[in-house]
Formats: sequence, structure tokens, C-alpha cells
Amino acid sequence: ARCTMAEAKKTKPPPTAEEAREKFAKVTAMTIDEQATTFLRSFVNEFGGKFEEVLDLAQDFKKYAPKEGEVRELEEDAAHLFLERRGETLTVKELRDALRAIDIDMNRKVSLIEFLLWKYNKTLIDLFTEKPGEIAHLLAKLEEAIAAYQKTLAERAEREEYMNNLRKLSEEGGVKGMKAKHELEAMLAADELARNKKEVEAAAQKRAAQRAVDKGDPYAEEQKRLAAEKKKKEEEEEEGKKKNRRKKDRFLKKNNTKGN
Repeated sequence: ARCTMAEAKKTKPPPTAEEAREKFAKVTAMTIDEQATTFLRSFVNEFGGKFEEVLDLAQDFKKYAPKEGEVRELEEDAAHLFLERRGETLTVKELRDALRAIDIDMNRKVSLIEFLLWKYNKTLIDLFTEKPGEIAHLLAKLEEAIAAYQKTLAERAEREEYMNNLRKLSEEGGVKGMKAKHELEAMLAADELARNKKEVEAAAQKRAAQRAVDKGDPYAEEQKRLAAEKKKKEEEEEEGKKKNRRKKDRFLKKNNTKGN
């Protein structure tokens, strides 16, 4: 539904460039996850039903940060590697040239919020301008969905790390290698139902967030169409990845059998 005139009058005017830069400095001091959440909260009408795209970017971004300390930004070489691995054609210098267009004070580092603003063609003014209408219910649904999705991501990452360690042990052979191999096979066969259930629950909360957006967004139908196209493309890509993983698992199993 469109906001009323009364609601429009309550909306604060956009921040000045100086005010936006001051707020931006506070955001870049946040953790990577907090920066992602700040971005999603600001653009809840646009990302309420596809927030996982931004959270996945945050997870990927963290892989290129040093393991020690609370990293909030990437050094230029790590940021360059992040862009290359993602298939981005821009160099870090080209990215910084683009960021300069939105008046961000350069410090020769790249924060997640900078990358998100550039990727989705947003400005600092866009980020900090108060949105018209009542969006408290949208934010509540969004944050509930984010919490569930981040928990799923953390559990998945922990499980994958453990399975990778088992793969390494299984390749060493011997009694320990055989034990690791059997445990790995058991993990591949088990836990699938439980993990799928959690992912289904997270997906249900995502749909709830999307429904909340649909009720307050006059452009919901167009957003849903674009989301459906994106989902289809992602499913096709995921199916390709699964085929490659199955091929790799068969190869490892075959070689482990030969080794024993």
C-alpha cells in the first residue's frame, strides 16, 4: 500500500553528504555480518524476500579476511582476489573509482558495505534516507529470517569443515583412514533429513518476509517475477554444482578403494 500524506510528512529529509559520511564511518566499524544486516534493513522493501543473496556475499567476503581478529574490511590484495574469484572484471582500482562516485572517503581498503553499495548501484544518501511508510513489521520478519538463515549457514560451514578433515584422513589410508572413510560415508548418508528440515524452515521464514514485503510494496508483482527468474537460474547452477560434487565423490571413492 502507498504511504499516506501524514506518513510522508513524518518522513525525515535525506541526510546531507556530511551527515551520510559520518554515519558511514560508524557502519564500516561494524562487523561484516552487521554491515550486511544494515544494508538489508535499509533496503528491506527490495531485499526482504531475497536477503540470502546479500548474506551469501557476506559469507564469501569473510573467506578472504584474515582469520585472527574481528576483521571489518579487506586489504586491497584480498579484495582484488575476492573480485576475481567472483568473476568480477573490475580491478580494485576500478572498483575504487566507482566508489569514489558516491563520495566514500578512501582508505585503501574495501568494506562489505562499500561493495554492496557498488554492486547494487546504491549511494550513501540512499542507504541513510529514512524510508516512507510503516516498515516495522517488515524489519521484524526480515531479522527473524536472517537469524534462521545465518544459523543454517554456520551449521553447514562447520559440517563441511569436519567432512573435509575426514576426506583428508581417508586419503592417508590405514586404520584411521578407513575409519574416517566410513564416518564420511555415514555423514553423507545421514543428517540429510535434519539439515533439509532446517533449510525448509529457513525458507519458510524467507517466504514470510516476502509476503510482508508484498503487502507493503506496490511493485511486488515485478519483484516476484524477477525473483522467480533468479531462483530458476540459481537452481540450474546448484544442480550443476551437485553433479560436479557427485562426480568428485565417486572419483575419491574409487581411488580410496584402489588404495586399500
